[in-house]
Amino acid sequence: MNQIQLPEGFRDSILEECTKKNRLKNTLQEVFESYGYEEIQTPAIEYYQTYSKAFKNLNDQDMFKFFDTNQDILALRMDMTVPIARAVTTRFKDEMGPFRLRYCANVYKVRPSLAGKKCEAMDCGIELIGLDHQSDLEVLLCALDGFEALHIPSYLLEIGTVKFFEEACKNAKVSDKDRTVLADLIDRKSMVELKDFLEKSSLSATAVEFFMSLPLLSGSQAILDQAYALSFSPTLKEIVIDMKELAVALSELGYGDHVNFDLGKIAHLDYYTGIIFEGFVEGAGTSVLSGGRYDSLLKVFGNDLPACGFSFKIDALADQVHLEQKKEKVQLIYGPNQKTEAMKWAHELRKTKIVELVCGFEDEIYIKEVQ
Repeated sequence: MNQIQLPEGFRDSILEECTKKNRLKNTLQEVFESYGYEEIQTPAIEYYQTYSKAFKNLNDQDMFKFFDTNQDILALRMDMTVPIARAVTTRFKDEMGPFRLRYCANVYKVRPSLAGKKCEAMDCGIELIGLDHQSDLEVLLCALDGFEALHIPSYLLEIGTVKFFEEACKNAKVSDKDRTVLADLIDRKSMVELKDFLEKSSLSATAVEFFMSLPLLSGSQAILDQAYALSFSPTLKEIVIDMKELAVALSELGYGDHVNFDLGKIAHLDYYTGIIFEGFVEGAGTSVLSGGRYDSLLKVFGNDLPACGFSFKIDALADQVHLEQKKEKVQLIYGPNQKTEAMKWAHELRKTKIVELVCGFEDEIYIKEVQ
């Protein structure tokens, strides 16, 4: 008999893993709710067209696609930001908000067979829709308070902005083709290839120095001074000034030790328009949180509102969290004729303990601790 298996990239979550994920989810939802965010749920299935509208360069090979009875193309949601943007414009068309929305849901993305990543993952996050970049601080604080609530001793939020690279390309008159190449080299921090590319370009010496330095502009708040010195236009300097103000506010609020800045950070989702950020914890090989500002996305669906949000990657976090038993776990052993009495006793015990009922052979009731 052939063994029944799951599709590649999917797996069952059982026992302690489920407990971890539920506790993470519940803890984060409490933080989001304390900030005034209300729950939203969207279907797991969207029209493919919804995503093709949202992304300028959609790689549909990353999506699980199929057809409905009308032969329209459907897709499993690959993130929650796009469905929420679609839902807000559908349900609240012509309303200005602000809308504070929270969610916890599974998302689906096709992964290479040898990548070792799951095709189904749980995202838990927020979207703040209807407020401009002045609300970025609130969103960042909510993310930081999420980490604090999880009692993770070593975490770091790394903040960048897509505007720094985009404005530099605009001011230096970089072509769209060269911009794509530059973005890839800077994102991969491929310094040798970047140097060769820039030496062959017709960019000014100032622009070459800027782009050559961009992958290295990562670190503490002090890195922003270096970024300001490299800025070769007023708009670039204004972007750095905004980041400095954000850095000062985060330090004054007590989060300075948990924040770094990366001006060379390149957005992997093309709907981001402002700050982008990722969260890291010790031991995880990838980011456990990602987010950013997307001021143009909702306009695609018919309601031109600014927005910013993030999501925690629950599966990645679960691998790093060690659970402590909240309540003592015991077994209540009872005899064949004492079931009703045992149920009453267990009912009282469950106010302070986790109780498993076990039918024994002797007519007696006693408690046994579970290690």
